[in-house]
Amino acid sequence: MIKLIASDMDGTLLNEKMEVSDRNIQAIKDAQKAGIEFLIATGRGLSEAKPFLRNQVHPGYITLNGAEVFDSDEKLISSNPISAESQNKVVDYFHKYNVYFEVVTDKGIFSNDREARVNNLANLLVKLNPGTSFKQALRDTQERVKMMPMNFVDSYDHIFNDKSFKIMKLIGFNEHQHRVLAPMKKEITKNIKDVVVTSSSPNNVEVNSVDAQKGIALLQYAKKRNISPDEIMAIGDNLNDYSMIRDAGIGVAMKNAIPAIKEIAQVETDNNANDGVAQIIEKTIEDQKQD
Repeated sequence: MIKLIASDMDGTLLNEKMEVSDRNIQAIKDAQKAGIEFLIATGRGLSEAKPFLRNQVHPGYITLNGAEVFDSDEKLISSNPISAESQNKVVDYFHKYNVYFEVVTDKGIFSNDREARVNNLANLLVKLNPGTSFKQALRDTQERVKMMPMNFVDSYDHIFNDKSFKIMKLIGFNEHQHRVLAPMKKEITKNIKDVVVTSSSPNNVEVNSVDAQKGIALLQYAKKRNISPDEIMAIGDNLNDYSMIRDAGIGVAMKNAIPAIKEIAQVETDNNANDGVAQIIEKTIEDQKQD
């Protein structure tokens, strides 16, 4: 019997318009009513993730790929920052490959280039919606950025030099996935042993502490609630979901998931544009009523 469902956001719970549909919201409510705990497991920070739920549901959160975990009252229950030595090495690789990057800290998210931030989000929207022009995506993104909790700074130096900041995640963006991001990812993985490198979309690379993985965080969260791995369902679509889909009793791949996720998942649901999360939740609730 499933007692805990963990869902990724981007490409999973969020649809092609980067919204949580009414059907997905209702499915989460139905799961909670049926006694199934629901958990958001995302690469986003808490302040980024919460607004998507429109105050309609109040789950627990695995955020920043597992770097921070919050209970349903939004109390921080674990934190796994990147070591100071490793964060500097990662930044050196971003500079080497001329990759724009953002710094996610325990005091907020920081960008040193507003234009790059907007362009990268617009490019992602175009990938999610092939019929959308870049010009339209740019207009939509400019509006979205105004509502996102982002701190724009001229330089990251004060963040890296101030020991009161904890660096929870470093995320680099580039449109050249194979020519730039793939070799950079390979170098970071080979040469920095206490970090893990994943992606939540084709145009990014996300770097966390090796202890900050969705799978690790999910199993720890469940253990505190006396929920065994075989009572967990995890839903996702991309590389930063790999560990939780592997470790959960039932791993669910979105129809739009990358091949590596489909290979390890036991179940496939519909794509994010067709409320695949709601569909698998509804089926789970119905199946458990029959047992």
